[in-house]
Amino acid sequence: MKALVPVLVACLAPFLAEAGPLSNAALAPHAQDLVILKGQSLVAFSSQRFLQAPYTVLYFGASWCPDCRHFSPSLVAAYDAQPQHGNKQFEVLLLSRDQDAAGMLKFMRTEKMNWPAVAFDKLADAKDLDRFYSGHGIPCLTVIDRRGTVVLQTKTDQDAGEVLRELETLLKKSRSAGPGSAPKP
Repeated sequence: MKALVPVLVACLAPFLAEAGPLSNAALAPHAQDLVILKGQSLVAFSSQRFLQAPYTVLYFGASWCPDCRHFSPSLVAAYDAQPQHGNKQFEVLLLSRDQDAAGMLKFMRTEKMNWPAVAFDKLADAKDLDRFYSGHGIPCLTVIDRRGTVVLQTKTDQDAGEVLRELETLLKKSRSAGPGSAPKP
């Protein structure tokens, strides 16, 4: 039996490598810095399930941005349409571009965001996530996989809706390909 263990590990290694990490490599270092809206306040957020989603939408937005306020309801609707229990096909993480914590709280409340954000006072410590910002204004959506690889990204501040539709198409392909599969875009 002991002799079979190395053989089994060697046989499974390619499949395990293909499956990728079990939690999001880019977001895991910031897991302790996340907050979520509960009632009217932001509270600490902790969920391993969040880090295990196949895809995460990094949402760079702000309360002062009219285009963000116009787009946010579409993202909220897509996010909320997922099953409330079990594993989600994608998660969302807000990376606020507001001027202060009160602005971020207002944005999350007004838009009814049910996903976490990097705490406003921790955004400076999360500058490594700025590599996912397209640099073309907000709203900016960047969809990453568990490896931290960019799968989809806005190219202007006006195409967030298009990226959301592309994500929905990608998720439909994933569902039709079967459990555990994540197609390439």
